[in-house]
Formats: sequence, structure tokens, C-alpha cells
Amino acid sequence: MQISRSTFLVFVVVVIVMTLSVTVFKDGGHSAVSQFRFQKTAQNPYEDRRDRYPTVESDDVEITDPLKRAKLKRQKKLFDKDAPFTNPGPKDEEVAFRPEAQFDFPALPVAKSDVIVIGQVLEAEAHRSENKMNVFSNFQLRVDEVVKGNNLTVGSLITIGRIGGFVKYPSGRKVLFRLSGNGMPGIGARYAFFLNASDEDFSILTAYELGVEGVVPLDNSPQFKVYEGESEAGFVKALRNAISQAVPQQE
Repeated sequence: MQISRSTFLVFVVVVIVMTLSVTVFKDGGHSAVSQFRFQKTAQNPYEDRRDRYPTVESDDVEITDPLKRAKLKRQKKLFDKDAPFTNPGPKDEEVAFRPEAQFDFPALPVAKSDVIVIGQVLEAEAHRSENKMNVFSNFQLRVDEVVKGNNLTVGSLITIGRIGGFVKYPSGRKVLFRLSGNGMPGIGARYAFFLNASDEDFSILTAYELGVEGVVPLDNSPQFKVYEGESEAGFVKALRNAISQAVPQQE
């Protein structure tokens, strides 16, 4: 039986796409996730806002301050536990990891957030986990308003974290490690942050950037677009209404 030229071309394209896709399955009851690698192209959608990702040297520099060093060591071990990334290929400029159901919460996840604050990002730095298989970024945040949570005060400085960041290798090559769909906050910008708390650490669940041109979601998922372009006053009003109507989560 002869195969038409168009059918053969379609078959070749399908084989190539399947070859380039890498699926990673994690042990211990974790869900299947997709691992993607990107080489630099003009149409690469993951180029967006890459400048907001902090950079860490492949051999993370040791911090001299003993208190900060101890805290960072604890963080690095924490990010060892579920390291999502594999080593990049020789031509990869980006390795992206897509968790299954990562945004399985509403646009304003007030019940799922331990703390909700409005504040300005002052500093950012990236680090590698202890086993070098994960990359995370810490952001220093000045708290301007506490919307939910009793342990923070206006004017205090806190550190909030999120998986992702650039790694710079001795050759000068930089590779971006990130969670697909997750954005990174920009230094100097103001946000409404939805945070999860663990001891002294805060991790970003999601956030909205607050600016003169309207609200901009930090993350890329359909439910967040409902507030895109909304005024800060309108957004904060909706947020406070959502908190007042939220049903406390069962322990």
C-alpha cells in the first residue's frame, strides 16, 4: 500500500514532537508532571519577563552572616525534598517544569492563603538547593498593608520565596529554571501577595501587581484574568469582600 506524501509528512512531524517531549514521573505518590526544555527562538513564549528572574552562580556563594547562612541552609534542604528539574542539555537555555493542577484554586485564594499582604519588592536573589537539583528565588518585601494574618506589622521586612531562577555556569552560559505558568515579581513593583507560611518562611501562592495602568496577574491561568486591568481600589475591595465571605478551612 502506498502512502501519500502529505500523510508521510504528518507522520514525521508527530514522531519529532513525541521525541522532543519528556515526561517525568515522580515516586512516592506524586502526580505525573511534564518537563520541557527550550532552545532560544524568536517565538519562545517563555522569554516573557525573563529579566525578573534572579541569577545564581552554579556554585552558590557562601553567606558570611551566621544567622542568614543558617536560614538559607535550612531553605536549601527544604527545596531538596521535591526537586523538579533535571540537568539541562548542552543547548538548553531553559528548563520548565509543569506541576499537575498547580492553580487548582480561585482567582482570590483567600481560604488557601495563610497571609495576604500588599507591599513593595525591594531585593531579589536566587539560590540552588543543597543537591543542586532545584533553584529558588528569595524576595525581600516591605509590608505596606496586612490584609490577612495577625503576625505581621506594617513596615516590616519579610522574605518570600518561589521556585525558579537563572543558573550561571563557569563558561558564562545561563540557563533559566522555572515552573511553567508561574511569574516572578519585579524589584520596585507593588503587589498583593497570597502567601503560605511555614515557620519563618513565606512562599508565594500567587500575586497581583498593582500599578497605575491597572492590576496585572503574576501567574498565567484563566481564572486570574478576571481582575486584569482592574483598578487597585476595585481589586482591594473585591479582595476584602472575598475574605469576609470566606468559609474557614477545616483542620
